Amino acid sequence: MGFNNLSELDSMHLDVLREIGNIGSGNAATSLSSMLNATVDIEVPTISLINYENVSQYLGGKDNEVIGLALGLEEDIDGVMLHVVQPKFASRIINAFYPKDIQTLADINEMDLSAIKETSNITTAAYVNSIAAMTNSFINITPPTEYLDTVENVLKSVSNRFDAIGNQVLYIDENLFIGGTEIKSSMILILEIESLQKLFDKLGIAY
Repeated sequence: MGFNNLSELDSMHLDVLREIGNIGSGNAATSLSSMLNATVDIEVPTISLINYENVSQYLGGKDNEVIGLALGLEEDIDGVMLHVVQPKFASRIINAFYPKDIQTLADINEMDLSAIKETSNITTAAYVNSIAAMTNSFINITPPTEYLDTVENVLKSVSNRFDAIGNQVLYIDENLFIGGTEIKSSMILILEIESLQKLFDKLGIAY
């Protein structure tokens, strides 16, 4: 018997999704450490199932300025991974390559954004590869589309672009320590229901 939305998943299904998130965060820490040439530690992430309309509360409020990087997932699994980067995280990434004072989004130019997008590609790939490895699937990641705006406008833009977004999404809340500095990072995984059913099928988990 199938399900029609994420609210119908039980604790076993959520535990599987959390495990994927845990593996992905560990892989992301390793990749970031190599890219930034610094020690990167990630606490065990908090992974929650929340309504998309409530995501802004987890990202510092609807008026908080952020960089949103939306990457499409396709082939065996269809969906969206939205990486939300706070200005403090963006500053740490940029300063790993060259010195620059980043206080607000207005301080970020195209070269800065290129470094941020490359980092997002690496961290998103870490999560997607963990899903692919666990399910023996092929998942292609489309190039990121960036949004530099308030949380409210970023979420609206992503919702308008991707039809796959339903009422509930998997929110991955991370605390990273880069060279001893604590930085917050947020990943939002949106999977089409058919893809989620396929994922559990491949893992041999009934739904």
